[in-house]
Amino acid sequence: MEQSVAKPKRFKKPATFLVVLLALWLLPSLALLNLSRSYTNSLAQIEELGIRVNELRQSLYFSEPLRVSRINDLALDAQLVYSIRLQIESDFQHALFRPDVNQLLYVADQFLEKFDEFIPIESQVQDIVDNIKSLRADKELSPKLKPLLNEFGVVVFEAMYSDSQSSSATYRAFDSILEKSYSLETEEQDALQQLLADASALLSDYAQLNYLVDKIKKNSVNEQIIKLEAEFHERQFNLLLVMLGLSLMAMSAIVLWSVRSKKIMEEVDQELSSEPETNPSKEEASASNVVSSAVQHVDSDAVVFEDTSASHQQQSIQQHSIQPAPEQASVAEKQIASVTDSKPAIDIEDMLETLDGDAESVELLLGVFVQDHAGDYEKFKSLLTKDETSAARIVHSLKGVAGSIKASRLAIIAASIEMTMKHSRAISEHDLAELEQAIKASVDSAHEYLDSQH
Repeated sequence: MEQSVAKPKRFKKPATFLVVLLALWLLPSLALLNLSRSYTNSLAQIEELGIRVNELRQSLYFSEPLRVSRINDLALDAQLVYSIRLQIESDFQHALFRPDVNQLLYVADQFLEKFDEFIPIESQVQDIVDNIKSLRADKELSPKLKPLLNEFGVVVFEAMYSDSQSSSATYRAFDSILEKSYSLETEEQDALQQLLADASALLSDYAQLNYLVDKIKKNSVNEQIIKLEAEFHERQFNLLLVMLGLSLMAMSAIVLWSVRSKKIMEEVDQELSSEPETNPSKEEASASNVVSSAVQHVDSDAVVFEDTSASHQQQSIQQHSIQPAPEQASVAEKQIASVTDSKPAIDIEDMLETLDGDAESVELLLGVFVQDHAGDYEKFKSLLTKDETSAARIVHSLKGVAGSIKASRLAIIAASIEMTMKHSRAISEHDLAELEQAIKASVDSAHEYLDSQH
């Protein structure tokens, strides 16, 4: 009887075994899941870089007059590509188990470098066009200057856009216009001669424009992005295989434990049935208690395992579900308030640092921002009830532009509203008010800086 009572104590060990097994399966699975999520986020950034680069590259296939008219938009798009490139470099700098992106960053820098050389040349064309327009719009324009301006425009644009015009013929035409300009008044003479000087510099730079365009089109940034995307997908597939292997090992261990428990139960039954029946009533009661105790332990272990599994499944589901709560909204509001208190509406110093101290580029970006986005709140408010897709585009554009001009407050509220719309939730009055104030503060800050530079 002593042996039959001692045997059931072995049923307490499987419970500990199951807990350890569950921990050994759950912890690596969570680590692999977190790594897979980081892969997904990194892949999204690289895909965004590819999309923006392709948009810039496609703009080079526009006709040259159309390309010149959109030069400000192209400059802003180039800054957006640069900001995405910096974000990728920052995210990958200290990350573990990520593919090497140094080659991608290198070819992206080459792409942006050639584009930065391309934009000023195209901008010169726009400057000459603007100067001609301003001179022609002058009501006090002398009758002699107008035909000279017409002739100048024809010569310049034939030299740029016509294959039949030779450089020698162009400069002879410039000399002819220069001689005729001596008969003009001093002010008009200076203006026309300045146009001739600008045109000569433009034609000199314009000779390398086709070379720059060809280099930009042939840049290998797309090939590097495709290569990285394939490597990310391969690593995610390997993570899936590892998680599947861990799950199979855990299931195999549970099956083996179940078989072993059943075998132990059978051994206990055999031992109880083989003992001499010296005291039938007492031993039957004892045997009954032993079997009952063993069954209770097995059932208890099974229940603990099922409850533990259900609990972990519920925790996993809760971790992956996003349920908005008042506390979360409060935290978001505190974050926006913190940014508002600690940073200016537009961090000019950060912009200058990002653009290597290029104040002209800062003015260009801020000017484009004020011109294109000052009325975005009214547009967004009117489209919110009529066309949610267009309204979503507005906040998405604001988010991207805010990142380019370092407007942290505007970037945060635009991203928050965009996420709210993606989940088909109602936008709170607080968020609308914050968006209006953030746009106004950013526009005012841009005006203040631009006014201080003139």
